[in-house]
Amino acid sequence: MSNETESLMLKAVLEQYATPDPKIVGMITKNGVNLDFVGHAEITRILIEIDPLWNWQPAAWIDGRPAIHESNGVATMWGNLTLLNKTLLGVGTAATIMTTRAGEKFNKPDYEKELIGDFLRNAAMRFGICLSLWSRQDREQPASTPAPIQQAKQNHPATPMTIQQIEEAFTKPATVTPIGGVISDKQKGLISKLAKEKLNGDVVPLIQEMFNKNNLNTLTTKEGSDLIKHIMNLQSNAPEEPF
Repeated sequence: MSNETESLMLKAVLEQYATPDPKIVGMITKNGVNLDFVGHAEITRILIEIDPLWNWQPAAWIDGRPAIHESNGVATMWGNLTLLNKTLLGVGTAATIMTTRAGEKFNKPDYEKELIGDFLRNAAMRFGICLSLWSRQDREQPASTPAPIQQAKQNHPATPMTIQQIEEAFTKPATVTPIGGVISDKQKGLISKLAKEKLNGDVVPLIQEMFNKNNLNTLTTKEGSDLIKHIMNLQSNAPEEPF
């Protein structure tokens, strides 16, 4: 896949996943403030469905374990998340000490699991995943402006789209709209690029075979999404460049 196509797919992640499905959003209290968040398991599911080959590595190792810095009851770990062949730096933090209501303090068990989960949320945000939840934390919301999660509840389709089909980000602008309209310009652009790489530029026979249609412009957004997914799964037919 070319760098230009990879860039388009990374942009699609932002367009598709900046605002999460409200069904997977929970709430956590941090420093006395209630914050919306998406849990470790849901972030992992999103990463797998976007790119089954995703991986992460700590920025450093100590004695075969991720390097973790502890200070004043807080553990910090830096690491790298790789998604769609792009690697970005992220950081996670977790408390190492718990305080009971009676004021007693004791070491927190399994804080490393919490630390990894916080790192994945932070690093995934660098790719645009659940970005709206982080932006809510970083700025004050005017009284007349709905919070990002409230907007998601108003705009998110009743049946969430399959996360694995990241190409469906090209079916809509930043505000989510139902699938079923005329194929978008972004979809057509991506189809054209993929067709050059894998079909020698001729996508019409495949359109005829899949949809019994003769023109790319007559496809619906759903058909365009299905076509993109199908082409991406094909072996490349383009001739290799000589050395």
